[in-house]
Amino acid sequence: MDSNAEIEHREIGELTTKPPLAYLRQLMGDGWIDANVFGDHPKHLLGQWWKKDDQNPWVAYTETLVEAILTSEKIQLDRVALGAKLKPDYLSTLAEMETAVFLLQQGFSVVLEPTYPEKGPDLRADWQGTPHFVEVKTVVHSEEDSRFKGLSNEIMRKLNSIPSSYSVAITVGDMYLPRTQPFKWAIEAIVKSLEILKEEKWKGATLYYSEGGKLLNPHGDFSGSRGSAGSIRAKHQAIVDSADFIARFRNVGEERSSTFSWIAREQRAVPQADKSHERLKGILDKKRKQLPKDSRGIIVIDRSELFMLTDFAIEAALYGNMVVRIGAPKTPGGPLGDATAARDHRGIFAMTSRISAVVIHERRVEGSDVKNDWKVYPTDRANADTIRLTLEELRRFGDLGDRTNLCAENAPNVTDQSTVPAPVVEKTPQF
Repeated sequence: MDSNAEIEHREIGELTTKPPLAYLRQLMGDGWIDANVFGDHPKHLLGQWWKKDDQNPWVAYTETLVEAILTSEKIQLDRVALGAKLKPDYLSTLAEMETAVFLLQQGFSVVLEPTYPEKGPDLRADWQGTPHFVEVKTVVHSEEDSRFKGLSNEIMRKLNSIPSSYSVAITVGDMYLPRTQPFKWAIEAIVKSLEILKEEKWKGATLYYSEGGKLLNPHGDFSGSRGSAGSIRAKHQAIVDSADFIARFRNVGEERSSTFSWIAREQRAVPQADKSHERLKGILDKKRKQLPKDSRGIIVIDRSELFMLTDFAIEAALYGNMVVRIGAPKTPGGPLGDATAARDHRGIFAMTSRISAVVIHERRVEGSDVKNDWKVYPTDRANADTIRLTLEELRRFGDLGDRTNLCAENAPNVTDQSTVPAPVVEKTPQF
């Protein structure tokens, strides 16, 4: 065991045993592990997790993945290239390692970066002498989600450090970005408002803030008549109307060590349609270019960091939007016909012959263990240039669910409307 794996004194004042991380050290080097995992100011996610909580599962979990890869006789890899990828891009490389280990467990022989140094898929998985080319993509938050998450973290860091007897509900507009001066000024307005609330002993108040001015209205939201032009009330109303940052304060009855807060997006006048299926479709469209033509191509989507990606959005991105058709009455004024449901076949599968299946991967923590789920979505493309996977092949990539009808044995079925059950639609009642 390396001498660095001895007992150390942590900042929290506890004695903690460092794990040896023998396989991560083989891959990354002793110096890198000591500085970036066990160092005083680690910048790598592994080190940040260890420093925050040495009982977290991620360091040990990553070690087990690396051990499985380095000790298997059924995997080929460039160790230097894998270590280089793991340093700057942990989450994406973690998903690739998880996929490689899962496929090894499923009976495949695996090659990492099979076309390196040329562009190509992340993995080649061979089963019974047949190659399957696998591209892995970690889907993270969109730019808007990242912006909102950054705003939330910045506000909470500040208010968690301020003792008060108030909670704050904040609505923030689209123009604000994390770590920018306008947003810092808005946070300063909240801090100043807390001082005023404490001094005046108000039970609550609402702060209206924008670049044009700010108004702290005691006891709640601003209301009442607009006031004559040029009056103080009219000026206050103008601030309220232009406010794109609103904070509502409520007295919680006792002084606490921090100010509890939560943040919401500014409500739009016109509701925005959910576009997550279009975003996923765009991601798949880009990644398919990594797969070779005339081959068995699989794209693995790691959705572990994106909890809002629903099954509905996944199916719409892959197979197209659901269209419900109701039969016309057979006689004038008669009852409507039966409802039938089918996809419009405008999903990614209809666009390409390179993708034989998409696998949705999600990891989750159960106690001290990390678990993985793998759901398989086969292509329904019936064109002759598309290679369909057999039922046995598909099941080796994960849980096929109720999509067994899309295996090669049952192809073609792109026009098979029975693949999607029709929703219940009430017919027009007859009197």
